[in-house]
Amino acid sequence: MSTRQENDLQSSRFVKEGNADIELQRQRERQESAKLDTDFRTKERLTLQDQLRLNAITKQEEFSSLVKDRNSFNRLSKQDVEFYESLQRRAQLENQSLEEFLEKNTREYDKKKAQVLAHESGRPESVPTRVQVPAKITKKRSMPSKNGIKGVIKKKKSKSNHEVPENRDHSKVETSKGSN
Repeated sequence: MSTRQENDLQSSRFVKEGNADIELQRQRERQESAKLDTDFRTKERLTLQDQLRLNAITKQEEFSSLVKDRNSFNRLSKQDVEFYESLQRRAQLENQSLEEFLEKNTREYDKKKAQVLAHESGRPESVPTRVQVPAKITKKRSMPSKNGIKGVIKKKKSKSNHEVPENRDHSKVETSKGSN
């Protein structure tokens, strides 16, 4: 390299004694120190108790959000609840209309049947307007037979009826005749 290039390199590396701009350097130092002061003020250290409290609060918020997300699968929104209720109402109305239809057609069938029977027998009968069906249909019970309940065979009585009856604990019971 030439000596001139070496001198330019050296001059760019080293600051000469008289060429230093002290005021510019002080201004830069002030700016940096002000920046550090503001950073320190904004980042004031919290006590350990405050740090633990903040940490617990953030963990609780995270946990509650996880629980809310997990439970959201099981919950129905108001719109969903209204939709299902409308489906139930619609199904009830359909069932009610079906019952009314069946009752009406049953009455008409009974009327026509009565008319046909009256026409075939040759005597006019009054057409029943409404057939009453009992709420609960029960089977008539037959009277018990001589032997008791149908299908049950009773054991024959023993010949010695005049013995002294026994208690359940197999001790004999004394009976008194006319001793009052």
